[in-house]
Amino acid sequence: MKDKKMVIVTLVLGIVLIIGLLTASSYALFYSESNFTNNEAYTTGILDIELVDEEGYNTSISLTNSLPMSDDEGKQTTPFKLKLRNNGNLSYTFDLKLVNNTTENSIDTNYLKIMVDSDNPVSYSSLTDGTIKSDITLNPSEEVVIDIRLWLDITTPNTQIGKNFVGKLTVDGVGSEYVAPSTGTATIANIFTSAEKTTVTNNSVEYQYAPSVGMMEDVGGNIRYYGADPNNYVTFNNELWRIIGVFQNIDDGTGKKETRIKIARSESIGNYAWNSNGANEWSTATLNTYLNGTYLNSLSTESQAMIGNAKWNLGGSFTYKGLYANDYYTFERGTTVYSGRSTEWTGKIALMYPSDYMYAGDLSKCSKDGYNWDTDQTNCRDTSWLRNTSTVQWTLTPLSSDSDYVFGVRSSGYVSYSYVANSYASRPILYLNSDVTITGGSGTYGNPYTLGQ
Repeated sequence: MKDKKMVIVTLVLGIVLIIGLLTASSYALFYSESNFTNNEAYTTGILDIELVDEEGYNTSISLTNSLPMSDDEGKQTTPFKLKLRNNGNLSYTFDLKLVNNTTENSIDTNYLKIMVDSDNPVSYSSLTDGTIKSDITLNPSEEVVIDIRLWLDITTPNTQIGKNFVGKLTVDGVGSEYVAPSTGTATIANIFTSAEKTTVTNNSVEYQYAPSVGMMEDVGGNIRYYGADPNNYVTFNNELWRIIGVFQNIDDGTGKKETRIKIARSESIGNYAWNSNGANEWSTATLNTYLNGTYLNSLSTESQAMIGNAKWNLGGSFTYKGLYANDYYTFERGTTVYSGRSTEWTGKIALMYPSDYMYAGDLSKCSKDGYNWDTDQTNCRDTSWLRNTSTVQWTLTPLSSDSDYVFGVRSSGYVSYSYVANSYASRPILYLNSDVTITGGSGTYGNPYTLGQ
């Protein structure tokens, strides 16, 4: 562990009131890296703060011929819009200061009013060290737009006519090494990677389990949460959802493959027919239309932006007996379907697979195939956090021997098939974009993970 100490710098951007001009500044900063042996190594980073000269943004401010006005009038004036951009490779946290450089015939600064962004207007004399905005952080390649309104207070007396105020706008702060935020996939995967492992054999397949964190690696190398109630809770759309796991090589439909987090709504959104038209074809299913239309549009704008298209496998099986988690995983990714049915579909929201349900169970305890999970409820059914006890839960996987049946999880916990026009529990499943980050929380029910982008 190294303690990084940064040099404090002040950049003078050169804004002069009544007439002023802003210029860009670039600095190479030295900082030390101290280790436990007290040896110090020094390196440099580039801090390059630029005043962006673009249409709609100001590089100078002038109060020439301004008349005193009330605060209400001042708030309605057109702001001077300043855009600052960090072109360097260091983060920079700074205060924006308006430094009084007036040398003679100075105006009484009680009468100079300042409003920054949507803050309340204040007089210059009330500022601490001329600071008009505090704790602004710019990471590399980021930019910030700051609105500044300046006016003379309505109470300004005639005695101030002809007085001057000359100021410089400066940014005064601390540069620091920029550490890119870890993606959510990396955060979750690291929990599994860092935990102690044990080998679990189920249906002659060896799996790596991390019991202390309720996670395992499936036959495809994906990391999943398992058990009756693992710490996989996450807030999404201001609702409680749960993380199924971190999945590799998820195709967005264009051939671009990434590692992405797969999540499930904690509860069903209600009972719906899989397909009221009676065909086990997901691309035209009525539930598909609802989930990727009305339901998707009902999500918050922020949540919708976190969901990416994914290529969902629609392979099925002719049989529903004697199948274990790894068997379903293989069939789901195959091409065994009823004649004419699709084997893939690209979209945003779908349903869980039978393998999702079974891998969410504790395979170190359950030795039964999916059709017989209800015969050992304690070790099989009751160990899967994806179980829904009220009714059948739909899955995405068709029964290939028939045109109108798909697999579902029965209320008693076993995997079987159901007629697509029946109305059963529907739990939305989706893949988050690869750049979604985990911004807080611990994954527990009381403190679920929070997401950012």
